[in-house]
Amino acid sequence: MTIEGRLQAVTDGLWVAETGLRFLGMPFSARMTVAVLPGGLWLHSPVPLEPLKADLDRLGPVIWRVAPNLMHHLYQGPYQAAYPDSRLAAPAELARKRPDLRIDQRLEDPLPAWDGAIEGRAIAGNKTLQETVFLHRDSRTLILTDTAVNIGPAEHWSLRLYARLNGCYDRLALSAMLKMLYRDRKAARASLDAVLDLDFDRVIPAHGAIVASGGKDALARAFAWLK
Repeated sequence: MTIEGRLQAVTDGLWVAETGLRFLGMPFSARMTVAVLPGGLWLHSPVPLEPLKADLDRLGPVIWRVAPNLMHHLYQGPYQAAYPDSRLAAPAELARKRPDLRIDQRLEDPLPAWDGAIEGRAIAGNKTLQETVFLHRDSRTLILTDTAVNIGPAEHWSLRLYARLNGCYDRLALSAMLKMLYRDRKAARASLDAVLDLDFDRVIPAHGAIVASGGKDALARAFAWLK
């Protein structure tokens, strides 16, 4: 089901929207995930606000916005202006990169209850990203940003070639470049094991195709190199 604009329903209470970006000159897509909580909307890694605003407003008030790592914050400014009562959860270090943003909740601190619908787990060992991943409990969905991607046949040929050369084509995986960012492998392995202890089946990455089922096994394979 798709409502007017670009929001697409994944399952009850969970929606996504995508935008186009460029990486090293290659076109690729980035995905926002929207969770409908009893109190309003929880937005993970927002994409451009227009033409989505009318659709978001029909779903409910925006109460939380999440910048899940130090890279995914590009569009937070317009959302902060449009929804001044919403709160931003982000890594503490983002304040240095984006002094224009008001960070209400540091992801390093104990996280809010989020109506009991969502819980977060920090991925350790990677100071460049400092990512937190999130579980949408009711739908058993794990929401990722750059922890792993799923670049497949639907992507531009140049991105497909990049993914093949970096060992991350057509499966949930990390590129060789991203693997190098994990400096503390012991800490990273412990945090990934904690994520794998969560109850999830679907995985929504910010880049590439959604893994509709078998997501836990796919994520475990993606990090089998991390020992």
